[in-house]
Amino acid sequence: MEGRLREAAQKGDVHHLRSLIDEVPFLLRTVSLAGTIETPLHVACLSGHLEFSKEIIHLRPEFARELNQDGFSPLHIASANGDIEIVKELLNDDHNLYLLKGKERRTPLHYAVIKGREYVMKELLVASPDSAEEVTARGETILHLAVKNHQFEAFKVLLENLKELNMYDLLNKKDIQGNTVLHLAVSTKQYEESFIIIPLLSLHVDF
Repeated sequence: MEGRLREAAQKGDVHHLRSLIDEVPFLLRTVSLAGTIETPLHVACLSGHLEFSKEIIHLRPEFARELNQDGFSPLHIASANGDIEIVKELLNDDHNLYLLKGKERRTPLHYAVIKGREYVMKELLVASPDSAEEVTARGETILHLAVKNHQFEAFKVLLENLKELNMYDLLNKKDIQGNTVLHLAVSTKQYEESFIIIPLLSLHVDF
């Protein structure tokens, strides 16, 4: 990516971006044709610049689907960082971004759970309840990820949402190592989660 463009994205300088485009009208198209792994939208999302992100989405909406060298799309980055307004802006432009899979087949919701970004989790689940059922390359559900990353509050938020969505059957899902979320909670001595899960399993036992 051209150095001045990267700097504008890092600073969130929309005026500088427009000046660069006036100087080189096909600047953003050149980024696309060059096959650059990281786009200005990745950089802006990483830096948390909403207005700059809006401008790039307007000019080159296809950048929202690009994965960077680490396997992150702009929505993965914004979700992990908890930038709810950028998340909303990206979804408003392309509602299907919530299912975009990155490294290890992780979705934006997976990263929101890993980082405990509760507002983003709720936003993504409202945008697409089906995203709750997506699993990673390791067979991990959103509940597995919450427990593995010790995100107790996120875990409770997920259970509340799963109750509304009638998706408590996710409690019985196993990862590729054969672990249910209860197995993980017990093996890592997360007893609060265990005490919540056990009564629910009595209603949703997988025989």
